[in-house]
Amino acid sequence: MAESGPKEHKLWKGIFAVVGIMTTLLIYGILQEKIMRIPYGPNKEFFKYSLFLVFCNRITTSAVSAGFLLASKKALEPVAPVYKYCLISVSNILTTTCQYEALKYVSFPVQTLAKCAKMLPVMVWGTLIMQKRYKGLDYLFAFLVTLGCSIFILYPKNEIPLWDWFVEWGISHSVILNRGPPKIYLAFSSIAKWF
Repeated sequence: MAESGPKEHKLWKGIFAVVGIMTTLLIYGILQEKIMRIPYGPNKEFFKYSLFLVFCNRITTSAVSAGFLLASKKALEPVAPVYKYCLISVSNILTTTCQYEALKYVSFPVQTLAKCAKMLPVMVWGTLIMQKRYKGLDYLFAFLVTLGCSIFILYPKNEIPLWDWFVEWGISHSVILNRGPPKIYLAFSSIAKWF
């Protein structure tokens, strides 16, 4: 029997990575929604300490990452200035805390769809922080994606004005939510993109 070539090995490695990532994200999403949206105990109280969940998440991630780096004998010294790590850390903690808080108002699938709305904040932050320039057409497409998803989320199918036109033209789905945590989540999540 012939040995498998490097292309076949790469293919199986890619399939394993995709299945692993998708499975992990699915479980993570189910657990997030269960923790934040289902009442607990005899008094049917909701979980209140989102920051504690973020802390547990980050401690576990740090331990696994450190273990992997030590096992692979890679350097533990930072490769970027420490202040850049601090900015990303604060942005990430705020984003994740707001992500958990947003689950009190919307379901996980709606929240996942809302991530499409990051296009505009990412472009704005990119312009402000990195002096990146975008064409008018890029802003138009980002606006249309955000508008399409907003309409998709905020209106039931039979109430959407021009629904058939949106479906026919295939405008992607994005969302603008009216509550604080989702907006803060999108803002800080879009900052993290640039570092």
